Amino acid sequence: MSARVTSPVLVGRRDELRLLGGVLDRAAAGEFAVAAIGGEAGIGKTRLSMLVGERARQQGFQVLIGGCLDIGESTVPYAPLLEALRQLWAELDSEALTEVLGPASAELGSLIPELGPPMAADAAPGAGRVFELLRGVLQRLSQRQPVLVIIEDLHWADHATRDLLRYLSRNLHAPAALIATYRSEELPQRYPVRKLVADLHRHPGCQRLQLPPLTDAELRELADAILGHPAAPDLVRELAARAQGNPFYAEELLAARDQGLQVPEVLRNLLLLRVAELGPDERRVLRIAAVAGTRVPHELLIAVSGEPDAVLTALLRTAVEHHVLTVAPATGSYLFRHALLREVLYEDLLPGERQALHTAFATALAGRAGGTSPAERAGELGQLAYHWHAGGHPSEALLASVQAGLAAEAASAPGDAERHYDRALQLWDQAPQAAARSPLDRPTLLWRAMQTAHVAGDYAHAIALIGEGLAATDPDREPLQASALLTFLGYSHHAAGDIDSAEAAYNAALTAASPGPASPERARALESKSHVLMLRDRNHDAIDAARQALATAEQANARSTQARALNVLGSAQCNLGHFTEGLACLDRGQQIAAEAGDRATLLWTRGNIADALFDAGRAGEAVRVAAETLPMARAMGAATNYGVYFAARGAEALAWLGQWQAARQLIGELLALDPPPGSRCRALLASGLLRFWQGDFDAAGAELTLALAGHQTVPAPATCAYARQALIAAAEHRFDAAQAAVQAGLGWCTGTDGPGHITRMCLAGITVEAERADAATAGSHSGYAAATDGAAATLIRRARRAAASGTATHMPIVQAELATAEAEWSRLQDGHGGSPDRWQEAATHWEKLSFPHPAAYARRRLAETLLHGAAGAGAAACELAAAYDTATMLGAGPLLRSVQALAERARIPLPGPAAAPQTGTQAGPAGSLTKRERQVLTLLADGLSNRRIAQDLFISERTVSVHVTHILAKLGVTNRTEAAATARRIDVTS
Repeated sequence: MSARVTSPVLVGRRDELRLLGGVLDRAAAGEFAVAAIGGEAGIGKTRLSMLVGERARQQGFQVLIGGCLDIGESTVPYAPLLEALRQLWAELDSEALTEVLGPASAELGSLIPELGPPMAADAAPGAGRVFELLRGVLQRLSQRQPVLVIIEDLHWADHATRDLLRYLSRNLHAPAALIATYRSEELPQRYPVRKLVADLHRHPGCQRLQLPPLTDAELRELADAILGHPAAPDLVRELAARAQGNPFYAEELLAARDQGLQVPEVLRNLLLLRVAELGPDERRVLRIAAVAGTRVPHELLIAVSGEPDAVLTALLRTAVEHHVLTVAPATGSYLFRHALLREVLYEDLLPGERQALHTAFATALAGRAGGTSPAERAGELGQLAYHWHAGGHPSEALLASVQAGLAAEAASAPGDAERHYDRALQLWDQAPQAAARSPLDRPTLLWRAMQTAHVAGDYAHAIALIGEGLAATDPDREPLQASALLTFLGYSHHAAGDIDSAEAAYNAALTAASPGPASPERARALESKSHVLMLRDRNHDAIDAARQALATAEQANARSTQARALNVLGSAQCNLGHFTEGLACLDRGQQIAAEAGDRATLLWTRGNIADALFDAGRAGEAVRVAAETLPMARAMGAATNYGVYFAARGAEALAWLGQWQAARQLIGELLALDPPPGSRCRALLASGLLRFWQGDFDAAGAELTLALAGHQTVPAPATCAYARQALIAAAEHRFDAAQAAVQAGLGWCTGTDGPGHITRMCLAGITVEAERADAATAGSHSGYAAATDGAAATLIRRARRAAASGTATHMPIVQAELATAEAEWSRLQDGHGGSPDRWQEAATHWEKLSFPHPAAYARRRLAETLLHGAAGAGAAACELAAAYDTATMLGAGPLLRSVQALAERARIPLPGPAAAPQTGTQAGPAGSLTKRERQVLTLLADGLSNRRIAQDLFISERTVSVHVTHILAKLGVTNRTEAAATARRIDVTS
């Protein structure tokens, strides 16, 4: 009697099961939980995840299981999620299925034919839309019962699946769990998957599991369970030496030994012994299946094997009964019990055998690819191209690769399309006759490869492909083609954050297109150059270039370029304070873009209108317009780049308007989309400002540093980041670092003509010097004052010149910054808080803009000056009360503490909290806190670390830790986040 092939019980993994049980508990409680299980092949990842799936079913979960496929370089886009969702057809009745699918049913027909006929290729949903549809399905499904999605073999995930999982991990907020398994030894060779695993690990509360080898004691337990009796010590020692803790290896060793076979030491031979148990016909079928890939449909095996259906079924049943193959329940395809089995069988074939079988599969697939949905058609054509290529048929492989690329584009899988086009390009010279029959000529093929690489975010590869195109283009004979390629090269450099290289490419494109009459290519090169000039804040030059581009585009009847030139022209005019003329140009540009059906330019224009409205002091309107950009970008499948870039202006405006909760929610939504560096920069700038005002200096500094690292080649984001970094450093009394940030930001103002960057940096610099002077006075550090006055005098003169230039007097934010700089300068001059008139003027400017935080800051400073003047405490009390109410309403911790400290020194009572009345339940826990614990809790709620709290309260970090422990116990909470939430609900300062 033979031994069991697998253990009837899971051996070891008790800690892992406990931790994964916690993942299910969090999901059942309404939280979206993630677990990533890594380990070498055969270590037991699948067994563990399947057991967790069984336990989840017992707890009332809807369990969906899908696996990534390994079929060379070609995969079906979204394969594991589609496989998982297909299980719903078997488990839900039609009414429930309709409810769960909701509005996704029609559009998902392009991916899942069971839903109905697929949409036309040009109407198929883009990748961003597919993500939203699938998220909606899971969201609705989780409203019926908690959901567990298990994704196996993540190391084989295709580009589309990787992006989808990254999106779901950040955007699915539902009682659901995602468990993904992957081979850890595969990750070093598969960078995109390694990055995906790292992204999953960054999910809040992600449970990371790396399965270790079984111990010798656990191997003994496994052997006992398989054999059905205690294993002999010699056998256990042999098992430990050969299996090295790998349960699959151990199972195979035990199974082979039970049948009296000589067990080789190399696993490859061991796996072949498992197959040797079968007859020659079964082994032949397994060799055929090994060439097909990890999974193979029954009908494809019939076609390649040549066996009658009944005979093949009997052979496959034998393989299944011997645990060599298993059947995927959702698709009915056959798969090897372990990928290593397939790999060993494949490697055991002679080269000629492999080529013949690949050719046979390609021949069989050639008759199938064509009548399915875009996603499945892309997958089948990708397999077809892979098999033709591996079978040594370059002509057929080239044609299939081109068709696969086109199908992948239709399936919204640009990364897959890029790989197919790459293969076609590599085969082009090997198959000239096929190249002549290709639906795409080589320049068009190369162009599509560039485009898909760019859309997929593979900018480095796009740049390399463009270089190949330029090398094949004679600029003397094809100047316009060279110009178009150079302009596209500029786009890719720009998207990658390299503005210098982008500008060089645009200049070269303009040179190439300059001879001859006006052309769309020359107009586009001029427009692109004007755009870079505008980004560099050389607005007068940008206006000249944009006008040239507009005139050229009108002559060449290039409507989209006209719209883009008007966009640059209007934006540059607004940057100089010409808001009436600038907004008129932007409005005309969006009308032309709409008429031309140019959605990308229309989106860009709406985003720039939001920027202009904000600068014009119309922040509320800017929020409304910016809110339109994210849905527009989603409809184009461009939410992660263009959508985030323009919607971030809305987040910044919300922060300035004092709508901090809405700003934080929007920032979280934008960053969850995992945008590229240039777009992420704008969201991080808004987040850094908000965290600074809330008092979370460490997080604010980190986000601003990341923003600079991602996109520091143009003045606007650089000066914003450096100004905010300087203010953070000054608040922490790191004055040398603050001054260095000011100087770095001022360096970005060189050669610019927009006043906004200069007044921003000068205000930050004067504020730093004022804070430094206050610190010097408090610490009796003489010698700071002279240097401080000199540096600040230079800055205030520069700010005055900038704010008085041109139409800067019509720029309300610039004037508010100048007024505040004048007030800070007056603070430096008299040493008693400055001039009341200056601070009153600053507060008035900010209040006209409806920007509560800087207005409250100015009123707090005004109160300080009044205390030193004739007005006295009465007038100061009014200003402090106003500042206190605003700071309390906003949750502006540092400002609130500054107001309270001044009121305490002046013995001025402050009004009660502006928050809603407390309940007895809320007040009860806080009542037991000591005065010091209340102080610690207040700072903790502001987001300060233990180290920062210790510095603020002049106690040791260890003492803070003790206080925090007592606070958690008294409030009945388990962590700092819950304690902070409690602090915000109750008045811990009373």
